[in-house]
Amino acid sequence: MKTNKYILGLAGILLLSGITTSCLSDKDFLTEQPKAQLTIANAYNTSDQVLNTLLTGYFEFEELYFPNAMGQGIAYNTSTGTDMTDNKYQLGLSSHMSNFTAAWSTDSGLPKSLWDKFYKVISYANLAISKVDEVEWSSDAEKARIVAEAKFLRGLSYLRLGELFGGVPMVLEYTETPNYAYERASRAETYNAAVTDLRDAYAGLPWDVKSEYGRAGKGAAGMFLAEAYLADGVENNDNKQSFQEAAKVAQEVIDHHPLMTSRFGVRIPGAPGSNYGIPNAYPAGNVMSDLFVAQNIISPANTEAIWVMVSAPDYATFTSNGGDFFNPTPGGRRCCTLGFTPALQDYNWAPAYAEAGAAAGPWKAFSAKYGGEMSPATHGGTGWAQSTPTWYASYTMWDAEHNNNSTADLRYIEDVTVKTEYMCCDENHSLYEQKVGWDEIDHSTPELAGIFFPIWYKETPFDLWDYDPADPGFSWFGKYINFYRSKYSARTAEVYLLLAEAKLRAGDDAGALAALNAVRARANANPFTTISIDTILDERGRELLYEEFRWATFLRMKPSEWKPRIYNYGMYSARSGAEVYPAIRRWAEDTGEIKFDLFPIPQTYIDLNTGAELQQNAGWK
Repeated sequence: MKTNKYILGLAGILLLSGITTSCLSDKDFLTEQPKAQLTIANAYNTSDQVLNTLLTGYFEFEELYFPNAMGQGIAYNTSTGTDMTDNKYQLGLSSHMSNFTAAWSTDSGLPKSLWDKFYKVISYANLAISKVDEVEWSSDAEKARIVAEAKFLRGLSYLRLGELFGGVPMVLEYTETPNYAYERASRAETYNAAVTDLRDAYAGLPWDVKSEYGRAGKGAAGMFLAEAYLADGVENNDNKQSFQEAAKVAQEVIDHHPLMTSRFGVRIPGAPGSNYGIPNAYPAGNVMSDLFVAQNIISPANTEAIWVMVSAPDYATFTSNGGDFFNPTPGGRRCCTLGFTPALQDYNWAPAYAEAGAAAGPWKAFSAKYGGEMSPATHGGTGWAQSTPTWYASYTMWDAEHNNNSTADLRYIEDVTVKTEYMCCDENHSLYEQKVGWDEIDHSTPELAGIFFPIWYKETPFDLWDYDPADPGFSWFGKYINFYRSKYSARTAEVYLLLAEAKLRAGDDAGALAALNAVRARANANPFTTISIDTILDERGRELLYEEFRWATFLRMKPSEWKPRIYNYGMYSARSGAEVYPAIRRWAEDTGEIKFDLFPIPQTYIDLNTGAELQQNAGWK
């Protein structure tokens, strides 16, 4: 996505008022008559300035998907503490999100960061809408599209706020006047606002936005409208009409964005040429690996790409204006690797595999063939294991019981879409160039054993083909720490799973199974013959790991549907006695129950809202 000028916004309560600042381009400033005072009221003179405000809203949303420095990104921000991921084992600390102890409070950083982010997006959307009538447009269609996109961003933001926090303060118009007397709307009213905006966006946006990746089209509006209808239906006591509307919209999106069911793009067998010296042709690949090849995500042939968060390497921008690895500048390169790759360089051999003359661990020494910069590309680069998939996400949901004996599921093919073992690169060990995994490493150090896990190609590349050799690296970090891949915010597989849920909640089990099994058929997984919400949540995990906004999925559902999944599968179970992890990877148990149904309203904004009571959600002190 091209963003010409970033406009910095304020957070929290001031964002609810919509207060933002803007400026003219340098060229416009020099050619126009300077004003005595530049304000929001007089700053907008051209349609490009309104467009730039809208694009800044997109940029704010994009930031959820890419790490701001250390490699965490969307999955860390939206799945940590669920049945899918959690932060790494930290010896002596109790900050893990799924044991619901010290990590969760009304002052927790995660809920506040999401609250701030979505209200920032809302402020830019409101500002753009407020200015569309004050400038000239090349056509009525261009103007209408800007309004539809602004409503899309605002509607999606209110959908997420409603899912995560329940009823929230509603601000549907731009104002420069600070307000410290906000009152919460009901959750139903919040969802209704989201439905209204997303429905308008769905009506006003074009289907084809391939030439403008990063901007939303009708497909994105339709997918999130279907989700909003589902949320609204659950909130309104299983309203069947809402579920039917969700199914209708989801099917329309699927009709325009069919699943990719066969291999495509730059790595198909017989493909000519190479990338960084590695042949493009990749006969061992499959359609699931093709979906996550960087070039294929934004390929016109990819019908499944509905809305893409675009990343491109830009070393100059990354390091300019004082930016560096820890403080990248806005608009610079987006790196993706470190957070979801295990710290293989730190592991030791299990005592039975230690050998005299060899290094202490299978990945502590590298032959000249494989290099020695922390960890080679074949191991996913230099991983820091900042967030870890649960044992359930890594292994259990793929087993015969949960995945219906689907041993050839394309999403879990060793060395193609997943790596569960890694080659020993120490030529002084008898297992040199053989695969090594959980059974061969030392488990006596819990903080290390607790962060050994598989890696998925959708998040971390497996070979040099994906890594840019011009990447300068950063001192001792090693060479293979970054790669540049756009990310899906909406793709057709998720729409099928929304359709399955809508059909199930509407009482159409056969239709729900058909939608679910369409996703499984593409993945070469055996079809299911029965279906439940758990079946759908399992399939969402398999298909959308590292993509899904898992907390939003959970919290828009009934507590009785999502809480047992954390009790049974969370990395650090909230229920005593649940056997969800090897004993070595357990954290201290909480014998109580999960007391909340929603995220806490950030205490900062409750305290700032001095003119009215901004009520806290139940279960939070």
